[in-house]
Amino acid sequence: MSELRKLELERKKQKLAELKSQRKREEDARVQNLLRSTNENGTTQNGTSRQTLSSNEVEDILRQVGISTEPTVREESPAPPPGSHSDNHVDPSASHPRISNLLSVDLEFSSVQTACTDNKDSAIYSKGTQTDDERISVGEFSLGSQEFDYDDDMIMPMDHGRAHSHDQDSPLPYNEEIAKLLGQTKQGDKGLTRQETEEKKTQTVQIVPPLSDEEKYRLTLDPEFLDSFNRSCKVISRALNEEIDICINYTKDPYEKAIASDDLLHLAQVYQDETWTAKRLVTGMAFSEHYPDLLAVSYGPCDIPNEPPGVIVVWNTKSKRMTAEFIVYCQSEIQSVAFARFHAHLLLAGCESGQICVWDNRLTSRKLPINRSPLTTQAHTYTVSCLAVVGTKNAHNFVSLSRDGRICSWNVDNLTQPVDGKELMTKEGKAASATRMSFPIGEMQTFVVGTDTGEILAASRNGADPAVIKTDVCYKGHSGTLTGIEFHRASGVVDFSHLFISSSHDWTVKLWSTKDANLKFSFESHPDLVLDVAWSPVHPAVFASIDADGNIFVWNLNEDVEGPVARLRAGAEGESVYMNRLIWSPDGKHVFVGDDEGRVHMYDVRESLYVLKSEEWNRFARVLSDMKQSNEEAENYNM
Repeated sequence: MSELRKLELERKKQKLAELKSQRKREEDARVQNLLRSTNENGTTQNGTSRQTLSSNEVEDILRQVGISTEPTVREESPAPPPGSHSDNHVDPSASHPRISNLLSVDLEFSSVQTACTDNKDSAIYSKGTQTDDERISVGEFSLGSQEFDYDDDMIMPMDHGRAHSHDQDSPLPYNEEIAKLLGQTKQGDKGLTRQETEEKKTQTVQIVPPLSDEEKYRLTLDPEFLDSFNRSCKVISRALNEEIDICINYTKDPYEKAIASDDLLHLAQVYQDETWTAKRLVTGMAFSEHYPDLLAVSYGPCDIPNEPPGVIVVWNTKSKRMTAEFIVYCQSEIQSVAFARFHAHLLLAGCESGQICVWDNRLTSRKLPINRSPLTTQAHTYTVSCLAVVGTKNAHNFVSLSRDGRICSWNVDNLTQPVDGKELMTKEGKAASATRMSFPIGEMQTFVVGTDTGEILAASRNGADPAVIKTDVCYKGHSGTLTGIEFHRASGVVDFSHLFISSSHDWTVKLWSTKDANLKFSFESHPDLVLDVAWSPVHPAVFASIDADGNIFVWNLNEDVEGPVARLRAGAEGESVYMNRLIWSPDGKHVFVGDDEGRVHMYDVRESLYVLKSEEWNRFARVLSDMKQSNEEAENYNM
C-alpha cells in the first residue's frame, strides 16, 4: 500500500473521529438546555412563560368536574439490570419534584418542547475512493466494489424499531429533524440528477433540417429513390386495404349458406386513371398466371395531342384502391395484350402497325418497350389482333395472329424474326380475314380462328406446306363478324375441352364442338351486337357475354338454356355504355368488363357460380345430350 493511500486513510479516520466527538458534544449540550429550561419557573426555551397551578387549585378543578382528588399512584419501574448504562441515563422527573408529582396523576398538562439545530456542512464522500487494504473498523472500504461505506456510528437513515449500540449512550432518541434535513438534501440531489438527465436527453435529440427545393428536385430525378418510393407506397397501400373475415367458420358447409340477395352480379370496383386511360377504348385484357392478382389492360388512342397512342396499365385487382402497379406505352396503337406464361416479368402486346412489343416490369422506370419485332414481310404487316402463349415450360411458343390471316411463332427472347410464319387459307384457297383465335387447354398445334365473314376455321400449325395453313373444318352459322371465341376452360371429372363458344355482330352467341361441325346451340337473348364472350374458368356450364348496349349476361346452362340467369346493364340509368372486352378472374369469383371510356368494371358473382358440387359436371353432360337430341329431332322434322 502506497504512502499516499495510507495518508489519505488516516485523514479520513481522523475526520470521522472528529465528527463523532462533535455530535456527542452537541447532544450533551442539547440535553442540558432542556433540563435547564424545565427547572426554570415555567419559562420555555424561547422566553415565553406558561401558567402553573398549585395542588389545591388542581384539586378544586378536579372536584368541580366530578373527578376524585385522590391520586392514582403508578407502579415504579424496575431498576435497570446491572451492567446497563444507567449511569449515563438522566431522568428529568428525578431532578424536579413537581414533575414527579404530575407524572403520578392520570390527568396532567403536557409541555411543548422545541429544539433548534444549527445548520452545518455535511461531509460528502465520493464513491471513487479506492483501496486494496483490509477492511478498517472505523471507515469500511470495499475491495470488490472499491466504494467507501459509512460506519454504523455515522448518521444514516434507518427503519423504525432498529436499535444500534450508540443509541444506548444517547440520553434522547434519534433526532428526526436531522433525518428530514438529510432526506430533503437527497431528494434535491435526485431532482437535480433527473433535471440533468432530461437536459442531456434534450441535447442528444437531433433535429433533421427540411430538404431544400434543389435537394427535393434532385431526389425526384434519382431512379433508385423513385423505385424504392413506389415499392413502399404499394406495400403500404396493400396493407391498409387488406380485408380478412375474422368470423369465418371453416367447419360450416358452404352449400348451406343462405343467399341474402337474388342478384348474381354486383359492381365492386371501377378501375380507371384520369391521366392514362380517360376516353380510351379498352382493346384487350389478360391475367398473369404467376401473379393472379395482376390484370393487364391495353387501351387504344385518345384525342389528346402529344399523348402516346398505345397504353398498357397493369392493375392490382386485390387492392381496394385504384392504384396501377405498372404503366407502359408505345408509339403505336395496341390491339392485344398478354403475359408471357413462362416469363413472369415479361408483358407482350400486339400493335396496329404489326409489331410485337415486349416490356419488363422489373424496369419500373422504363416505359417504352425493351424489345420489338421488325416491320418486315416475314412478320406481320397488318394489325396484330390476337396473342397466345402455348405449350409447356420446356417447349412453348408465343403465337400471334394478324387481321390478314398470318400466324407467326416467336421466341420471346429474340424478336428479330419469327420462328415461322404462315398464311391461313380457307378451303376455297382464299386468305382468311382473322379477328379472334383460341387454343384448347393443353394444346399448342390445333386452334380455331374467327373471321370477318362469320366463319370459324379449325386448323393445325403442323402442316406439310411451310408457308400455308389450310383449314381442316369450317364452322358456319354466324352471319356477322366474329367478335369473340374461346375454348372451354374448366377441368373436372368430365372432359369438355372439345367445346368452344363464339359471339358475333349478328346478336347471337353459339356453342360448338371440335368433334363435329354441327351447331350445338344458339343463344339469342341479346338486344344488340354481341362484342365478347368468355367461359368461366371453374364452372363447366357458366359463361358470360356482353353487347354494344351495355348489357352483361351470365348464363348457367345447368339452370336454363333459353336465357341468362343474370342480366345487368352497366352505367347509370339512361346511360349507354359501349362494352368491348370481357374476362373472368382465374378463381371465377369476378367478371371484368372494359368499355370505351377507359374504365374496367369489376363485378362480383354469387357463390353458387364458383363453389361447385360434383354433380354439376354430370348435369352439364346431360344438358349437352339433350341439345344433341333436340338437334337431331329438328333435322328429322325438317326432312
